[in-house]
Amino acid sequence: MMKSLLRAGTVAALMLSPVAAFAACTAPVISDDNLVEKGKVQLSINPTNPPQQFIDKDGKLQGLNVEMAAELSKRLCMPVELIRMDFPAMIPAVNAGRIDGMNTGMFWTEERSKIMYLVPNGRQSVSVVVAPDSETTYATPEELLGKTSAVEVSTYQMNWLKKFSDDNVAKGGKAVEMRTFPTATNVVSTLLAGQTDNALLVDSVARDLVSKGRVKEALSGLGAARTAMAFRNKAVAEAIVKATTEMRADGSYKALFEKFGLTPLNDNEPVEIAGPGPA
Repeated sequence: MMKSLLRAGTVAALMLSPVAAFAACTAPVISDDNLVEKGKVQLSINPTNPPQQFIDKDGKLQGLNVEMAAELSKRLCMPVELIRMDFPAMIPAVNAGRIDGMNTGMFWTEERSKIMYLVPNGRQSVSVVVAPDSETTYATPEELLGKTSAVEVSTYQMNWLKKFSDDNVAKGGKAVEMRTFPTATNVVSTLLAGQTDNALLVDSVARDLVSKGRVKEALSGLGAARTAMAFRNKAVAEAIVKATTEMRADGSYKALFEKFGLTPLNDNEPVEIAGPGPA
């Protein structure tokens, strides 16, 4: 099943290899023995989370993470290939050595930092949204207890909500009835169909949908944390650290986050591999 997912993703992959930018390169930064396929870095992406990554009206990949990959490609002196797949398939694909890493705005967690090399490059939180015509608001996350929430499976927001619910049940209180779906698009469709009371989304995705009138933000700022790219090979991760640090120094990193209205790392946070990586 994983092979078929990857084959399907490769058909829709976007190769980011600006020829003009490579003219100043002497050699690729990453040697082939550190890559799944010679001569290119293959990263997964889930284009259902605007403005981080999405498909435009012409069927092209767009968003902060797409442009970040293009900029990294220039600095690595080699192509970066973005392979489309749903989030639940990504970590298994990295761990099986089928792709080099993930470029999808994944939240950093200690557990993930022990199975992949994580390089934080931004900050986000979780928002609770409701239907655009709903009068529902939530003053605190405790008001989610006893309600039905839609959430994307195997994500930070799902894990945050599960822990929040489980902790309350352990105290003798109510649980959140959580319903999981493979993509954020499915989550929103379920909410708009009236099948759940609310939905949990990454804040940037929620606000993009609010700007389009599709949902209303009812609570925000939950579980604020760093987001990260992830890699199977330490040398690849180190090359990304160096390239991102260069972007930070010349201002292109901050400009990219400002363009898409997303939150960069704090000024005092270094770009580095965060966590021990695979044992």
